[in-house]
Amino acid sequence: MKFVYPPGATPIDANEAAGLIPSHITLQRELNEWEEANIIEARTWAFGRKRNDLFSERFIKHLHREMFKNTWKWAGQFRT
Repeated sequence: MKFVYPPGATPIDANEAAGLIPSHITLQRELNEWEEANIIEARTWAFGRKRNDLFSERFIKHLHREMFKNTWKWAGQFRT
């Protein structure tokens, strides 16, 4: 059986949900909103001072961690 959900009402995949930090998120719309709020916070961190290492692996991982540290357990790590 194939389910059709309205935009944003798609349930989060169980495998994906295992990596989520907030337990109240169950829909894709909620995840999108939560990630957006985290990214806005990370922008303040990222643009708060001049940086010389923008293209280094270390900075990119740190930026990813800042963007998603409140959302994903694996924030700032390479996924395999």
